[in-house]
Amino acid sequence: MRETFHAVLVLVAVLSFGAAEFCFSRNTSLSCIEGEREALLKFKLCFNDLSDMLSSWKGNDYCEWRGVACDKNGGHVVSLKLRGSIFDQSQLYLIDDAEEVVSGLLKLRYLEHLDLSGNDVNNNLIPPSFGLMKQLRYLNLSFMNFKGRIPGELGNLTRLHVLDLSNENYGVLKVDDVQWISHLSSLQQLDMSGVNLSHASSNLFQVLGMLSSLSWLRLSDCNLKNSHLPSHNHPLNFTLLGNIQYLDLSLNFFQGPIPIFLQNMTSLIFLSLYANQLSGSISDSIGQLSKLKSIDLCSNQLSGSISDSIKQLSKFESIDLSSNQLSGSIPDSIGQLSKLESIDLFSNQLSGSIPDSIGQLSKLEGIDLSSNQLSGSIPNSIGQLSKLEGIDLSSNQLSGRIPDSIGQLSKLEGIDLSSNQLSGSIPDSIGQLSKLESIDLSNNQLSGSIPYSIGQLSKFESIDLSSNQLNGSIPNSIRQLSKFESIDLSSNQLSGSIPNSIGQLSKLKSIDLSSNQLSGSIPDSIGQLSKLESINLSFNQLSGSILESIGQLSKLESIDLSSNQLSGSIPDSIGQLSKLENIYLSINQLSGSIPDSIVQHSKLESIYLSNNQFDGSILDNIGQLSKLRYIDLSGNELGTGFPKWPLLQKKIVMVDLSNASISGPLPENISHMMPMLMELYLANNLMNGSIPKSLCNSRYLEVLDLSNNMFSGSIPNCWRNDQSFNFIDLSSNNLSGLFPSTIGLLSCLYVLHLNNNSLHGELHMALKNFTSLVVLDLGENKFSGNLTSIVRGEIGNHNHSLKILRLHKNLVSSYIPLELCYLSQLQILDLADNNLTGRIPPCFGKFPAMVNATKLINSMSEIYWYWAHLMEVVKGRYLEYTRKTLGLESSIDLSSNNLIGSIPDELIFLKDLHNLNLSWNHLSGKIPEKIGQMENLESLDFSQNGLSGTIPKSMSGLTKLSHLNLSYNNLSGPIPTGYQLQTLEDPTIYIGNHQLCGAPLLKKCSNDLLPPPTDNFKDNDEGALERMWFYIVVMLGFATGFWGVVGTLIFVKSWRYAYFQWVDDIKHWILVGITWKVVQFKKMFNGNPDD
Repeated sequence: MRETFHAVLVLVAVLSFGAAEFCFSRNTSLSCIEGEREALLKFKLCFNDLSDMLSSWKGNDYCEWRGVACDKNGGHVVSLKLRGSIFDQSQLYLIDDAEEVVSGLLKLRYLEHLDLSGNDVNNNLIPPSFGLMKQLRYLNLSFMNFKGRIPGELGNLTRLHVLDLSNENYGVLKVDDVQWISHLSSLQQLDMSGVNLSHASSNLFQVLGMLSSLSWLRLSDCNLKNSHLPSHNHPLNFTLLGNIQYLDLSLNFFQGPIPIFLQNMTSLIFLSLYANQLSGSISDSIGQLSKLKSIDLCSNQLSGSISDSIKQLSKFESIDLSSNQLSGSIPDSIGQLSKLESIDLFSNQLSGSIPDSIGQLSKLEGIDLSSNQLSGSIPNSIGQLSKLEGIDLSSNQLSGRIPDSIGQLSKLEGIDLSSNQLSGSIPDSIGQLSKLESIDLSNNQLSGSIPYSIGQLSKFESIDLSSNQLNGSIPNSIRQLSKFESIDLSSNQLSGSIPNSIGQLSKLKSIDLSSNQLSGSIPDSIGQLSKLESINLSFNQLSGSILESIGQLSKLESIDLSSNQLSGSIPDSIGQLSKLENIYLSINQLSGSIPDSIVQHSKLESIYLSNNQFDGSILDNIGQLSKLRYIDLSGNELGTGFPKWPLLQKKIVMVDLSNASISGPLPENISHMMPMLMELYLANNLMNGSIPKSLCNSRYLEVLDLSNNMFSGSIPNCWRNDQSFNFIDLSSNNLSGLFPSTIGLLSCLYVLHLNNNSLHGELHMALKNFTSLVVLDLGENKFSGNLTSIVRGEIGNHNHSLKILRLHKNLVSSYIPLELCYLSQLQILDLADNNLTGRIPPCFGKFPAMVNATKLINSMSEIYWYWAHLMEVVKGRYLEYTRKTLGLESSIDLSSNNLIGSIPDELIFLKDLHNLNLSWNHLSGKIPEKIGQMENLESLDFSQNGLSGTIPKSMSGLTKLSHLNLSYNNLSGPIPTGYQLQTLEDPTIYIGNHQLCGAPLLKKCSNDLLPPPTDNFKDNDEGALERMWFYIVVMLGFATGFWGVVGTLIFVKSWRYAYFQWVDDIKHWILVGITWKVVQFKKMFNGNPDD
């Protein structure tokens, strides 16, 4: 019986083991394996699989499904790799709760590797149940659009080797307590980039230090600050952190010097502190990290020099110190980094020359030293860098020639030497760079011709040689550059014709040959460039007509042929360019009209046809261009009323019809019909009627130029502070009435021209609220008012940006207020032809913009100079200054007033003043003696005053003076000669001064036939003679006085006795006085002042 029982037990055991073995068979359908298949199918149902990532998930053999891996023996799922990607649109989109996903995965009890990164869980929380998957060794939940707090239950995954929770949307994921991380005792790699750790406790690195196996740590963009860093005295086991080989703390908010604890991390191979706020110098302690291969400290505020200790980092392969404030020179010891493959030092303040030792970096593949202050020549040793693939030395101060040795860089793919001061010719050896794909040598001083050898660069895709001094013709060898996509040879001195072979560049997308001296016609072969998107041939001397073959450029988006000598009409074939967006044909000799075909399917946004010979028929079809935004037809003889087609353009932004012989009124509803209009130019036409009030309703209008027309009536007084006006020019019309008070509400207004009208009324209230105004021209009107109240109440107190103030020829009265001197940016002041009285304020000599030329030069770049213009009386006649010259001008004109007193001596400090006109006043006194210090003065007019005295000799030092008028004063004496004054030979500039003499007047000076030389600075002969006579007179005077006294004492006995008696009396008087004073002091110190 007992034997039978044992036999049964053995049989059961055998059957059970067999069943188990069968259960683990891959082809079985028993419930233990079927459960894992069902878990995977349940996982699949939780997602929307638009990219068919899981299309293979069908059938029974789930181990063959995409992303699924099973163990070799039992058929259990051990790995699930379903990485998604937004770039190739292969993503899973969660349509269920994230907890459901995990509940299914929990049935995969043997799962060790789980990668769901890059999929989209639609802002779900990370389920805490992930912490139940304790068999996991790899978990990647990065870039999955999780949000909220990371659950501490993840700390239960004690077998985990790799944990990646990085997130691209900063702040969506956060951690408040990092203690759970310390439980991940097997962790080797941790990536929590993009997770907000700002509220994590200050013991973050102490917790990380407990992970003895951790070798890879990435905490980029985690909002970490200095408070999270361990202090030097913190009881942290640095030897544990010392196991870390990869450390990325970039994109955080660390401040101050490079953290000192890094010097203890001696196992570091990679270190990134990119984009923090680190400052101070690069510590020598970095040199102690002997295993370091790559360091990235770019985009910080590090300063000081690059330490010579960098040579200790002998294993360096990559270094990035770009976008800091490093100064000094690149150390010569950098040549000892024999393993260096990449070096980035761009955007610093490095100076000095590029060390010749850089040629020793035999493994260097990429170098970027751009945007520094490096000078000197490019070292010839650079040709030794046989593995170099890319070099960028742009935006420095490098000079000299491009070394011929550059042709030895056989692996070079890209080179950028732009924006330097390189000179000489482009070396012929550049044709040896067989792998070169792009080259940029723009903005240098290169001369000579483009080397013919350039045609050997078979892989060439892009070349930029613009803004140099290259001459000669475009080499025919470019036809061999079959991969060429972009060519820019603009702003050189290239001549000859455009080679017909350019049509062989079948892959060309962009060509810019503008601003050269190219002549001849546009080659017909250009129509073969089927991939061309942009062509710019402007500012040349091209002639002939625009070819019909241009219609073959089916991908063309922009064409610029402006500023040439092209004639004929616009070809009808241009209508075939269905992708054309911009057309620039201004300043040619074109005629006719826009062809009908262009309006049928055009995408045109910009049309610039100014200064041609088009007539009114050009306007017929433009109204059909529904996407039109910019149009310039100025300088053509349109000869019609204001056209109707702009009123049909709801998207139009800029209209320029100036100087086009347009007549009639401006439509009243113009702002309503063109609601997006930003710029309207109608100057120099024959338009009349009133200015429409609807302009006050224009929301986006920034530029309004109606100058030089015949508009009449008053200026609308309905402007609002929410309008965008920057520039308004209503000058030279027939406008009347008062200054519109509401125009002061235009807070963005920079330039206002109302000159040459018939406006009247007082100004002191009208200028209220002008806070941004730079140019104010109200000249040639009938404005009245008190200048003192105008300046004190309005301009002076509110405006600190005014550069030009012009009230010429009005009825403004009162004295000149001192507050005018507060306009620190003022460079042109014209108050001429008014009723001003009183004296010229001495503070006029302190206008900063008239003292310092740098301010004038810098002002040229400001946007308002683009629109501004000015009429000024200079050198005795009206001159117009436009945007090209206005920023350089400085002037004071106070002529034709009732000013009294003397010319302030302080005016001599205006060393950069160009024009000074004080004529037709009642000034008296002398011309400032040191007026010669106004070294940039070109025009000076003191005529029709009551000035007296002599003409200062220093005036001959005004070497730039080309106009002078001192007529009708009371000046006397000789006219100075020498230097610039000798070129001013017109006697009328001195007429009316009856006591003046000397050339160019006929009146001779009484002492000599010729006036004496006047240059007391530089006439050495006259100065020496004067000094010699001075010394002779002094010596004679001394001798006479000395011997007159001493000789008398020697020869007259009674005088001698009397003299010595007088000396004895003086001696006695002094001794008695001293003795008495001593006695008095002794009594005071002994306490008996009354004894």
